[in-house]
Amino acid sequence: MEDILINTIPKINKDVIIHNRDDEYIVAFRNNNCHLKIDSKVYQLINCIGKNRNVKQIVSEFNNHFEPKINDEFAYDILFNKLGYYNIIESDVEKFDTGKSPSYLKLNTIIINNKINKIITKPFLFLFRHTLLKLIVIFCFITILLTIVFKYSDLLNYIKQITPQYLFIYLAIMIASSVLHEIGHSAATYKFGGKHGGIGIGFYLFTPVLYSDVSDAWKFNTSKRIIVNLAGIYFELIFSTLVILVALITGIKTLLIIPTIIFLKTLLNLNPFFRTDGYWILSDLMKAPSLRLESNQILKLFFIKPKSIDFTKRNIFFIIYAIISNGFIFVFLTTIFIINPNSLITFPNDLYTFLTELMSNKYKFDLVNFSKLLIPFTFYLLLLRLIFPLLKKINKINSNNNA
Repeated sequence: MEDILINTIPKINKDVIIHNRDDEYIVAFRNNNCHLKIDSKVYQLINCIGKNRNVKQIVSEFNNHFEPKINDEFAYDILFNKLGYYNIIESDVEKFDTGKSPSYLKLNTIIINNKINKIITKPFLFLFRHTLLKLIVIFCFITILLTIVFKYSDLLNYIKQITPQYLFIYLAIMIASSVLHEIGHSAATYKFGGKHGGIGIGFYLFTPVLYSDVSDAWKFNTSKRIIVNLAGIYFELIFSTLVILVALITGIKTLLIIPTIIFLKTLLNLNPFFRTDGYWILSDLMKAPSLRLESNQILKLFFIKPKSIDFTKRNIFFIIYAIISNGFIFVFLTTIFIINPNSLITFPNDLYTFLTELMSNKYKFDLVNFSKLLIPFTFYLLLLRLIFPLLKKINKINSNNNA
């Protein structure tokens, strides 16, 4: 080991950039949008890496300037195993795929690439001027709220009277609104000097979702990151208000269904217990990039080794958050697989009935029944996604055995 410590010279990956943000350090990569948070001690250790310094010299430099002291073996493990795994330090250990998609997204694919997305976002940058932004939010929020309050009974009747033809129109408008939501995130990132990726579609908790790659926002300070996270809702508020104005001017009152649904969707987006906008806002406020992971780790310690936990306000918050968020997921999955498992079994027949009625104009819109089709549909898509790689793996093993 002594020879390794003397002869090994760590080298920082040339594609790595480290940003100082709110007394935190964020490691970014030039060739993708992966960002990793490191603490001040690791940052100090990285700064001790010189052109020709070996591990022992790096440790000596670190111990001359910082506390607590570290030993050679500890430094080697941090540099080559931990930082090497994330490709921050060049090493031969197994590498983490910094370009892979988030684990909570399934079947995801980009539908608008970053170049087209950049062209689309440019005309919207003026909407983030400070005073204008405040005025627009206040006006839009009041307009939408008054519309829902004073048109509540009419809205219920409009929903009941939706025909199949109008259903597709509403779905198209809602998809356009969702795309605009993601453009809002990208535009805010671009406005504050960050890079954004494309806009994609995937599945989260058996539900189809659109997403935008704005990982570069991690280098912003807290206030700017919160604006980026709220930008999607901001754009949908503007879109909803425009729809309301069109409905009032043209007299097509059934269009008022759209801003109502968007408003309800906004409330869901602000839910901090699923990985929607509200989750990332809370993550920024708590300075916890991996909020769910960190809270679950604290909750696990609470049950296994409660005496090892320092019961600060932050840790108490994490324990409560983990209990509630896991409770939401438990209820969601219980509803799918235990309370209503027949939806998975009867899905082929339900889908056939839906398409038959739709084609024959006998279909009467029912939001609840329509949404029930999405869950089993997504389940079978994910099941196929799991089966195909497994079949490929089995086929590869059989091929190797026969060779």
